[in-house]
Amino acid sequence: MEFKIRLADVNIAVSSIYDDVYRLCRDYLTDGAPDFCVSPAPADIARERVKNMREAGTEGISPADYPDAYLETLAVYRRIAAEMLRYDTLLMHGAAVAVKDKAWIFTAPSGTGKTTHIRLWLGNIAGSYVVNGDKPLIRVGEDATVYGTPWAGKEGMQKNTGVKLCGIVFLERGAENRIGRTTLSQSLPVFIQQCYRPDDKSGMEKALALIGKLGSRIPLYRLQCNMLPEAAFTAFQTLHADTEQEGYE
Repeated sequence: MEFKIRLADVNIAVSSIYDDVYRLCRDYLTDGAPDFCVSPAPADIARERVKNMREAGTEGISPADYPDAYLETLAVYRRIAAEMLRYDTLLMHGAAVAVKDKAWIFTAPSGTGKTTHIRLWLGNIAGSYVVNGDKPLIRVGEDATVYGTPWAGKEGMQKNTGVKLCGIVFLERGAENRIGRTTLSQSLPVFIQQCYRPDDKSGMEKALALIGKLGSRIPLYRLQCNMLPEAAFTAFQTLHADTEQEGYE
């Protein structure tokens, strides 16, 4: 099936084997001339299956028996992520939440509680909404912009929009709610782990350069939280105050 989508202000032509990719991307369809094309092959689907089995083994769990149609959606996004590096755009594993025209990404290893935390924002911080709940794209320029994508985790929380990124928060579980600034050097191992990392050398070099640029241009935070409503208030009060102080208003 052939169709076109627009992600992070880039038009992409997709040629898929199954219809699942089209259905997933229905909120992002466009008629614009494509900037690049992706056409996954059966070998790409097979690689996603192997990757899933390898990750399940690392986590000590039984691998899920995903259908090829679902695995193709992952293969498509992997190809898109590789191409988007040419547009100074990086895929990050995290949950992006916004209030009005300012957004923050909460990132951490799977199972830490990113989705739980942003749900606390939705329930307690007036005007908050989710840009993307799992795998947003970030355009890195003089400023940074985070974009919604159809690839939004099992909850499917996403919005077809781009919002100014005002900070990245490295989330940890804790008995008390504490948030403070961290540095790029202190957070770099987790930062790299949570971003798309190409297999080829040139792609990896480009990704690392974007991570370094992003980490030097926007504030980075470490948040320890207990997943109670107070955690959202603690995070928002500090993040919002910092954006005002640094001239994001």
